[in-house]
Amino acid sequence: MRLFLITRILLLPILLLGLAQPVFANSNINPSLWKIEKNGVTSYLLGTVHLGDQQMAGLPSYVKSAIEKADKLVVEVDLSKVNPIEQQQVMMNYMLLPAGKTLQSELSAKNYKALSNYMAKLGLGMELFQQMQPFAVMLQITLMEYQKAGYQDSFGIDKQVMNVAQRLQIPIMQLETLEQQMGMFKGFSKHNNKMIEDGLKELADMDKYFNRLIGNWKRGNDGALESYYRETFTGDSYSALTEKVLLTDRNNNWVDQLKAPLTKQPHFIAVGALHLYGPEGLLKLLEKEGFKLSKKNK
Repeated sequence: MRLFLITRILLLPILLLGLAQPVFANSNINPSLWKIEKNGVTSYLLGTVHLGDQQMAGLPSYVKSAIEKADKLVVEVDLSKVNPIEQQQVMMNYMLLPAGKTLQSELSAKNYKALSNYMAKLGLGMELFQQMQPFAVMLQITLMEYQKAGYQDSFGIDKQVMNVAQRLQIPIMQLETLEQQMGMFKGFSKHNNKMIEDGLKELADMDKYFNRLIGNWKRGNDGALESYYRETFTGDSYSALTEKVLLTDRNNNWVDQLKAPLTKQPHFIAVGALHLYGPEGLLKLLEKEGFKLSKKNK
């Protein structure tokens, strides 16, 4: 599950490049949409997923209606602010290993062999990945496995929300830059082996680690998603670092950026679903700032 968090952040530069997506209403899914109110201003918060299946093509009508009421769309990062060449340069700066290091040198013999065996089953040779950071390697094979399971970026919710907002010419506010997002992974190198171990474990049981998450998101099952959050962060050092760097630090920073604007004009906020839950999730942090939250579905 922690690998899923890393994957969803790194997917952003890939998924938001093309925005031609279905915008018809979809009654097959019923994700939680949260109304945020303070000082007579109403905004909306939607937890998103970057990859989806065909059932997720087209946003539900109540989600589209909420976007149409917004004066501004809020996303994690707006890549229209960075040209494609710069995007690739930033990503390569973080995804490639420093000179003199290889994937094999960064992993234990046991984990390198496990990864090699996994690659062999996919028909891939390790020589293709020797210059890549371990998290970047896991990203590549995770994407392949998600695609094999029927999940595609073309059905990702972030992309569909962006498409509606662009069609309506709604201004976009980004909470982070691409450089900030990629820079978060600097501190993960000491956990390279744990990342590989957890990543291969998660890929071996996608029903437990990914399909269940998507299913509960589709149904708007917030209780199950809250439980999922608690299961994910178990208290070991890698878990604690992942929760702090990828979720809680960012959540607090985002609320600091949003608490004033949300009292002045309507916003539609679309960020990763797991940012909403947990003791320092967006739902609890916004309530602490005096916002009234209520769930809106259909």
